[in-house]
Amino acid sequence: MTWLWGLMAAVAILWPDRISGPFDGVPLDGLAEAALIGLVFPALWWFHPRFLRTTRAHACILVLVAWKICSTLLFVQDGWCVTFEPARPFAKDAGRAPHAWDLRADWRAPDPACSAIMTRSYRELSEFPAWFFNLPPPNDSWPEPVDRPPAATVAMRVHGYVSAPSAGVLQFEGAPGVGGWASVDGRRLTGVSPAASVGPGRHYIAIDAVLTGNDWALIARWNGLDLWQRATATVRRPSPIDLAVRPWIRWIPTLAVLSLLSLWAASAIARIGDMPVLAWMAGMSMLIGLLTYFDNPVLSRWAIAALGAAVLVPVPPRLRNICGACALIGIPWLTFVLVGGIPSIGRFRIYTSGDDYWMYQRFGYRIVMQGYWLEGGSQVFYFQPFYRWISGLLHAVFGDSSVGERFWDGMCLLAGALLSFRITRPFAGFRWGLVATAMPLAVFALGTARYLIGYGLSEISSAGLMSMAALYAIRSRGRGTIAAIAAGVLATLGFYTRLNNGIMAVGVALFALPLSLPLCTIVRPAAWWRRVSWRTVFGVGGVIALGLLFFAWRTYHFTGVFSVFYGTQRYIVAIWQPGMALKAYVEGLIYNVMLVLTVNDPPRFDVYALPVLGGALIAMLSVIGAPRLRELPAVAVLFFFASIAGAFITRGWVYAGRFSVHVLPITCALATCGCAQWIGRARRRAPSGRTAPCVDPRES
Repeated sequence: MTWLWGLMAAVAILWPDRISGPFDGVPLDGLAEAALIGLVFPALWWFHPRFLRTTRAHACILVLVAWKICSTLLFVQDGWCVTFEPARPFAKDAGRAPHAWDLRADWRAPDPACSAIMTRSYRELSEFPAWFFNLPPPNDSWPEPVDRPPAATVAMRVHGYVSAPSAGVLQFEGAPGVGGWASVDGRRLTGVSPAASVGPGRHYIAIDAVLTGNDWALIARWNGLDLWQRATATVRRPSPIDLAVRPWIRWIPTLAVLSLLSLWAASAIARIGDMPVLAWMAGMSMLIGLLTYFDNPVLSRWAIAALGAAVLVPVPPRLRNICGACALIGIPWLTFVLVGGIPSIGRFRIYTSGDDYWMYQRFGYRIVMQGYWLEGGSQVFYFQPFYRWISGLLHAVFGDSSVGERFWDGMCLLAGALLSFRITRPFAGFRWGLVATAMPLAVFALGTARYLIGYGLSEISSAGLMSMAALYAIRSRGRGTIAAIAAGVLATLGFYTRLNNGIMAVGVALFALPLSLPLCTIVRPAAWWRRVSWRTVFGVGGVIALGLLFFAWRTYHFTGVFSVFYGTQRYIVAIWQPGMALKAYVEGLIYNVMLVLTVNDPPRFDVYALPVLGGALIAMLSVIGAPRLRELPAVAVLFFFASIAGAFITRGWVYAGRFSVHVLPITCALATCGCAQWIGRARRRAPSGRTAPCVDPRES
């Protein structure tokens, strides 16, 4: 039931609260809630789920659930209603007013009365809930200059109530790009920074503004200080009881969330319980965090590479597992992800129209805010399918900001690093496993692909889902059918996210083999047939088959063609084209494979990509029976070929490094295992009195 308590906690924490506060649910547009709920909470859930079995966790979660129910039923919504009306039509099938990514507003209404709920002052354009500038015009073409700042003209109306505890001065401050008027109880205010003296009690506020240019601001003050911290602002007129109890109860959700997360973190630290490990974790996290915060990208990236020095930390036997790898390398990496995303919290960005990441954004809006959940923004998937759902759901959680995509990408990259650890440790030992964990993160941070984190493309998500699928497939060998089904679901979603990785998704079933099985025994089925976890094979394969049928049915539903690839770029990006000369095909094939293995477009030598090239070379040498290397884990070698198979079918271009992300974990694992084997440090040895694993008993 651990997963059920985790799901309850997630729903209770994220559910929009009627009472505004540091942890008031979605959108996570404040630093504390974006960091603790958006990154720390899922990290704790993934790495230390056993805490959810405790009575303390249950108590905190139940308090949060009860609070959210009471808040929804008993109180009016904090904040003011903000409605935008662009001068030009926007978005296909849209109403008069656009939606912001704010689930507290009328997000399910075709024509919302409120685009967003204002619970803080806006000091610059990027802080306004104006993400809708990323939407295309109704004809689904590219936005024109007059559709976006500084040429766009947008009307904005704000209304709500202020409940003043005593007499005071209410003041509004704007910027050159904000023109219009404000009123209090129907009395229009004038001046550059209009102000009004109001008595105690409830007062109706209205603002009617026209936004032009790109110098925007809307700041509300009470007696010269921030209104949102000094008075009660609500969308509707609050009752006397509502006002009376608010000062006493508004800290309940904050205390409940902080109690849950602090107890959870304390339990995780107690589970580690080793001072050298904790000192390394804290020290490297602080170093990486400071370097990233003070905008020293070169040193912060090299600090990621320095995480490999964790092999020097004395680690007790009980932590020589994936938990220890998470503590030594995972936590410092997530610190890098978090601190690098701080400037984006609570701020939206305007995407370049026509690019892939812009397409995913507009499709995500159509899915979540306009309700086209099955269509997915388009009837056929010329652009990769599933990432548009990921993008939309992340915006639903983090609001107009795109910081959620950075957090998600960081978790996906870490999942790949942990898969590399999980493959390497049984073969070469814990310390080599740490090297394998740090290596893909270092290759990414130092190499060409480093700009991709949070960039809004699908490759990291697909790679992360595939890595999670492989981890669950490994777990399913000893933990039952549910883990096998989870592996199949994740592999299917990884395929949906990037259709080029279809063979890789099927390759997840290879983890039905034991990780200790050497490649050289594959030619002798008697050596491994009975060791296959058929539960994993059928769980992964069956779910993927159902996923393909559903995908083809969905295409048939909208187009009348029962196909997985109809309407995609499959035939456009295929390396082999009708009428192509064999020489041109071979040249294109080599070019595309090297594009993946050098992590560069066009292919070129890159010292930071050496682990990827080395891992691929080691895989090929192991297949042809090179001494020592033929004893590498069969699963790792075969999964590499499943991962690289897509490069033999379709070509890629644009966004250098994007087509290599999915092979980073497996190539780094192979490179590490190969190095360990060559220098004689691999732990796997033939048991005493038995033949070596690569020797046929009939020949001994």
